[in-house]
Order: sequence, then structure tokens, then C-alpha cells
Amino acid sequence: MIKKQVLILLFFISTLIYAQKEKMKISLEKPILDNFIVINITGDGEKKTLPKEFRYHRVVKGETLGGIAMVYDKTTKRLVEINQLKNPDLIFPKQKIYLENKQDLDMSKIPEYHIVKPGENIIEIAYYYELDFREIIRINKLRTYVLQPNQKLKLKEVEN
Repeated sequence: MIKKQVLILLFFISTLIYAQKEKMKISLEKPILDNFIVINITGDGEKKTLPKEFRYHRVVKGETLGGIAMVYDKTTKRLVEINQLKNPDLIFPKQKIYLENKQDLDMSKIPEYHIVKPGENIIEIAYYYELDFREIIRINKLRTYVLQPNQKLKLKEVEN
């Protein structure tokens, strides 16, 4: 419960910072219920896009897709569609959950290698870089899913 409150608070603060940066008007309303605050944020009528850092959410251990959807005022169904998830109950720490239709992957921004940290697995690494884990296995000619700390994994094939 505390994690959820912290996430909501962080989202709330970042939204206020964004509103202030965009010179939007912020006003507080008289609370209707105890522990309930109403904040109006109004702009100049222009349609605003989410800032780049709000276009996706990086999953933290223990989070659920439903919880993430609630924080960002989305439906679980919509997040499943945007992220093309086959199983909405199966999300991983460090996975990016897009809040809008995701852009095409820019392979030039992905490093050539990843050094495995203790506790990491192939699926977690693939989700972090938005790659297919089977492709990482193929490129590295892996015969097992078990990775060793400090193992150097190739993330993409580099053309000479």
C-alpha cells in the first residue's frame, strides 16, 4: 500500500512540475472528503503531449499492470493493447510499459553489448532493451538460459 502511495505521490509531483514548466495554471479546490485534494491544472487550450519521460513506465518489482494503469489513469486493457502483451499478469521488473503507442525501436541507441549483473536473466535484459530474448540467444549462440555475472552478451549484430 505504501509503494502505491509513493508512486501516486511521485506522479503527482512530476505532473505539477510539468504543469509549472509549461506555464499552466494550478489551483487547489476545497477538499470534499478527508485526505482528498482536488487540483485543477489548466492550460491555454493547446493539446499537450506527454513529456518523453512519461511515455512509458519502468516496472518495479511487485507492481501489477492494473496498478500501473490506475496510476496513469489508463485501463489495463488499453495497456495490454499498446504493449501487445499476451499475458497481462506476466510483467517483469525493468520492463517498459508504454502509456501511448510505442515508437519504432531505434537500434542505433541500443549498445552493442550488455554485461550481466548478478541476478539478471535473459528475459529481463531483453525487456530492458526492448529486444526479443530469442534473438539475444541466437546472436550469442547460447545453449542455456542461465547467465553468469559479468558475462558479456551481444545485443545486436554489427555490420562491418
